[in-house]
Amino acid sequence: MRCVEPVPGLRLNSDRTLSMEGGRTLVLADLHLGYENALEGDGLHVPRIHTTGLMDELLTSIERHGAERTVLLGDIKHDFSRGRWESRDDIRTVISMVRDCGECIVVAGNHDNFLQSIISGLDIEVVEGLEIDGHWLEHGHKDGGRRPLVIGHEHPSVRIFDRVGGFIKVPCFVHDIDRDVVVLPAFSPMAPGNDLCNGLRPELFSPVFKDRTDSGIMLYGCTEIGILNLGTLEDIRSMRM
Repeated sequence: MRCVEPVPGLRLNSDRTLSMEGGRTLVLADLHLGYENALEGDGLHVPRIHTTGLMDELLTSIERHGAERTVLLGDIKHDFSRGRWESRDDIRTVISMVRDCGECIVVAGNHDNFLQSIISGLDIEVVEGLEIDGHWLEHGHKDGGRRPLVIGHEHPSVRIFDRVGGFIKVPCFVHDIDRDVVVLPAFSPMAPGNDLCNGLRPELFSPVFKDRTDSGIMLYGCTEIGILNLGTLEDIRSMRM
């Protein structure tokens, strides 16, 4: 199963994207472009494969789902600063590619300071949020109070353990049924995710989940074999393979 629709009009895809408007709109969050440059600044040199691989995955997702509009739901860039020239070029290249595939909407994340300046001349305005089909979309580092809500920001994932303590880590969608909130996993393959196995810790999670318990939180894992209904967050914390 490549997708699941827990909320009418919101299709969660195994490639870490969300489809709306019958597939016309594709939403993805947390690209964190320039990640390699940030690591180099810390003295760790890695192959420059992040942007190339991400572009291939992104183009494949847009074509697979037949999207006419793509929403980049914040944290397009990784570095909090203006960014080195290599990062700026990567950001402009990726956003130009998305724009060439159809309409491109860029939502600001907490990493996206100076982003409007970086993409100047591309005729794209960075917005704080937008409404599509009655759902409010924003990055998630702030809570604008609108519901139903779609956010990114948290890079949710879970560890699934076996009997001897080994585990696999799976990026996942989070669906808070009671609060009508859906959280997207990070699209970047180099953002492995915040592990939810210890529950929703308010000091780490989005303000959307302030004072929230684990009950009523559904998880959907994104894997190469499809999207998996992992049950509730309470279930996954006690799961053993």
